[in-house]
Amino acid sequence: MHTTSTPTPLTFGKLLGRAIALYPTHKGIFLRIAAIFYLPVAALAIIFVKDAVTSTLFLTMIFPVEAIMSLSLISLCVELLHGRPLAVRTAVQHGLRRLLANIGMMLAASAVYIGAVIVLAIPIWVGLIRTDIALGELLDAFSGPPGPADIEAIMKVLDDVLLGGIGLCLSGFLALIVLSYLSARWMAAEVALMVEETGPLDSLARSWNLSQGYILRTVGYSLLLSIPLGLVAGLFGVTMEFVVLPVFPAIDESSKAGFSGAASILLTIFTTPFYVTAVVLYYFDLRVRKEKYDFEEHAS
Repeated sequence: MHTTSTPTPLTFGKLLGRAIALYPTHKGIFLRIAAIFYLPVAALAIIFVKDAVTSTLFLTMIFPVEAIMSLSLISLCVELLHGRPLAVRTAVQHGLRRLLANIGMMLAASAVYIGAVIVLAIPIWVGLIRTDIALGELLDAFSGPPGPADIEAIMKVLDDVLLGGIGLCLSGFLALIVLSYLSARWMAAEVALMVEETGPLDSLARSWNLSQGYILRTVGYSLLLSIPLGLVAGLFGVTMEFVVLPVFPAIDESSKAGFSGAASILLTIFTTPFYVTAVVLYYFDLRVRKEKYDFEEHAS
């Protein structure tokens, strides 16, 4: 964003261009903040992650660490945009101060996400209640990768429970739309929580109000950010699975899970600062559009 007295909204291309320019210019401090939190987490992943279950539990347990890192990066990025560079220690202190509020905000948002999924899954629950298929048969049909012999059983379950799977597909499609919509409307909530020091619910409401009138633009920007990050993560995963890990055939499956998890965490050291920068820039772009936010006026 520029710092003239006449603020100008930016296109997607210019927003991403600013993010790409800001990141390498200050890559040292960005990477140091990310590394401070993620290097120990990556080491712990090698020890504790053994399969999908332990991976899920591990990611849940490290949420506070990720939250502090994200808040610290937001604080750093905001101050850089206003011409007030921060030391790593100061940025982390700012993040720690807002941690509890951030956790409260995430719990509130998660409650809404879960509630939406439950409501949208009503056709599935109704089908399960009305079916005569035993629970064991249902679990057998969907446990593990299906083989040729399992396809018929799976289709029978879908046919009996959800009229050939139409209800399942419809529920899944609607859930994807609703969750993507909510995620986009609340994309700037974490930045508002740091910049304006609002409470958990007020931060969600602030992001919702800022994106009002720019809903499709916000959803589009969220999807645009997910494309390069998804491609990087996908290519990295393929490289680990088919290039790196095969070099060490003696490593068992549980150890592979740990090393893969650690490697994914290390990758986020490089990708998270870019994502945070892009979201912070979009938050201020929304404020420029709706409130004529002036960086010079708020710089000190």
